[in-house]
Amino acid sequence: MKFRHAPLDVARTIALFGIIVLNYHGYLNFHSANVPTSPSVFERWWHPFEGVLANPFPVGFVMVAGIGVAILVAEANGDARKLREVRWRLARRGIFLFTLGYIIEWIWPGTILPYFGALFVIAGLIANWSRPRLIALAIVASLVAAGISWWRLEQSFRGNLTVWLSPSAPDSPRNLLIRLFVDYTHPIFPWLSFFVFGVLLGRSYDRISAFATKLLASCIGLVGFSYALNSIVASQTDGDARNGLADALRWRRLASTQPFDRGLLYVGAALGVVGAAFVIVWRFCEKFENSLVVRLAQTTGQMTLTVYLAHIFVYNLIVNQLGLVKPSGLDVAMIMSIAVYLAAIVWANWWQPKYGRGPAERLYRNFGG
Repeated sequence: MKFRHAPLDVARTIALFGIIVLNYHGYLNFHSANVPTSPSVFERWWHPFEGVLANPFPVGFVMVAGIGVAILVAEANGDARKLREVRWRLARRGIFLFTLGYIIEWIWPGTILPYFGALFVIAGLIANWSRPRLIALAIVASLVAAGISWWRLEQSFRGNLTVWLSPSAPDSPRNLLIRLFVDYTHPIFPWLSFFVFGVLLGRSYDRISAFATKLLASCIGLVGFSYALNSIVASQTDGDARNGLADALRWRRLASTQPFDRGLLYVGAALGVVGAAFVIVWRFCEKFENSLVVRLAQTTGQMTLTVYLAHIFVYNLIVNQLGLVKPSGLDVAMIMSIAVYLAAIVWANWWQPKYGRGPAERLYRNFGG
């Protein structure tokens, strides 16, 4: 195993735990009447739609994917033929993930897989874009998302319904594209910004030690600024917002850090959190490269697609088919998540030395190269 890729695999493993917890908590406790009326601080943190931990894990996955794409493109070393092959490889991988995700969506609504597929297809188009063009693309993606959110708020003040922008199912080409680009769980606008951030970071991956401290400080500063401004606006508009005054609601939306409001501060806070977390993971892997923890996490991180799919089928078997687990709060969801996660680590580290890639990863590579 190369250290060069250890931080990416370890970051995937960490992100995987958060995604499992959020999914199990959301499916167990937010698809029923069991939503807590007086949530504890931990329940607020792990709220699958509004909690402070609702976003960093999937955003981290997307950012790491961007880093991986940049490393893959760099291996072409500017050779036109090799770059063309890389682009087709990204496109094939994207088509595989999108198709798989579209199938999984019918049994696990909200899956991130179709969005991953779309991002990989886009990556094939922007693989060798210049840094300024990529930054501009990320800014445009964020502005489009924030602009649509703002427009929908303004329309609500005028009594105009915009529910057509939130289709209940991808049951037509139009609804599929709306879900993919502007609505639902991980739309391209603004999630493309997180992916591009990863691509930009990946282009400097071999030199990260030279700017890791500066990047960490910048990310922490961005998080602090985003949440401080959000807190100030919330405190100043609290009463008026409760009374439904339009100006207060506008300020709230403008300064929102909530994932589904998709504002600029939300994007900034998310980028800051995952950027800082990645630097910490990178430093940990650098210092403890040969430790058991890093080796176990790295091996598991190489099989996240298999484990991700497995956690879906395990849930459906244990909860929906056998009825062994009932909705009862974060504690049960957390226990179930930890059990599945630890089992995944044990399985991955048993499987990899014997058989190499995981089953899903084999299909993924056979189709996508």
